[in-house]
Amino acid sequence: MKCLLCNHSADFLGRFQNRNYNRCTFCASVFLDTNDHPNLKKEKERYNLHQNNTNNSGYLKFLSPLLDAVFKNHTPADLGLDYGSGPNPVFTNSLQRENYQIVSYDPIYANTHTFTEKKYNYIVCCEVIEHFHNPQIEFNRLRELLANKGKLYIKTNLLLETIEFKNWWYKNDYTHTFFYTERALLYIKENFAFNDLKIHKDYIVFEA
Repeated sequence: MKCLLCNHSADFLGRFQNRNYNRCTFCASVFLDTNDHPNLKKEKERYNLHQNNTNNSGYLKFLSPLLDAVFKNHTPADLGLDYGSGPNPVFTNSLQRENYQIVSYDPIYANTHTFTEKKYNYIVCCEVIEHFHNPQIEFNRLRELLANKGKLYIKTNLLLETIEFKNWWYKNDYTHTFFYTERALLYIKENFAFNDLKIHKDYIVFEA
């Protein structure tokens, strides 16, 4: 098995909840075997259960570090993309209420291909990259969509060295198929031609 991010060899890690997982020998990421990837119907069933809306104060608090980062580093004149916006594009709506120019894309709920016709000053992936079935393709696309000095903001749970994967709650969502390490983030920075990487407590930023 080859790593779906860096294409290096991967070893079988274990079978948990009737799904097979592999660990990359180079970037140390753990990923679900492609034979166990959920289909689009199963993914949509799971996403429809999300309670991510403007009435959910907990979710708004969860989004606040990313929103604050955009407000701090960008103006309403900048063009933004909410990549993987889900059934309720709360992030997009929150910025649009402040007159920010941001559009949504989601392969299930907002699948318009016109978003690829522009370059963006910032792209936000909030709890999205762990769902990528082919992160190499996705990060290539994200990098191509960023304007010069544009920023890619990411929120996900990193697989730290202190975490024992078989006991990690984050893997239990069957739509989570790829789990990144800090080594994987460094690989993304170097191999997808990003100029900078910052790992904050609540989010990650790549700069083009």
